[in-house]
Parts: sequence; C-alpha cells; structure tokens
Amino acid sequence: KNMRRGYTFDSYMRIINKIKTQAPDASICGDVIVGFPGESEEAFQRTLDLMEAVKFDNLNTFAYSPRPNTEAALWEDQIPDDVKSERLQKLQRLSIQHATERSERY
Repeated sequence: KNMRRGYTFDSYMRIINKIKTQAPDASICGDVIVGFPGESEEAFQRTLDLMEAVKFDNLNTFAYSPRPNTEAALWEDQIPDDVKSERLQKLQRLSIQHATERSERY
C-alpha cells in the first residue's frame, strides 16, 4: 500500500493467468524492489510467493534506497541495509532459478 501500487496479488495474477492462457510461451518480465520502508517479513514472503506463481523469464531486482525530497526517505520504519541485502540475494537466487527453468523450454 505504501508504495502506492494500483494492483494486488490477486489482480496481478488474473492478468498473468490471462496472458498464460492466451499465449503460453509468452515471456513475462517484471521489476521488484525489496526493503521499502515498513516491508514486513510477511510482505517479502508474499513477493516470493508471487515469483513462484509467475516464474518470470526476467526480473529486474533492486533494494530500496532513500531519495532526497521523497516522502518515504523520511519515514521511521526504514529497513536495515543487511536485511535489504539478504532479501535481495534471496530474491535474485530465485529469479535466476526461474529464468533458467523458463529458458530450458526452448
């Protein structure tokens, strides 16, 4: 919610399922930011769950970093750098695994 994304897990999956139904070999790519202020372990796990459900062909991954003059940079619930790094590494390992699996279909 705090990132102001206009979709939920379920609405995103409806779009993905529609794509997979109409074009089973379509490549699906996305972007993920980990460590946004206030990201709970549960929210991070939900991101991993989404990755498992989608199995992206390519995923651009980033750790949140505060930017000057942004609202979130001033929030008190910043995620420690070591937690962001750990989450990013976990996410990237899973992303590589999925991309490898998906590329084997060719």
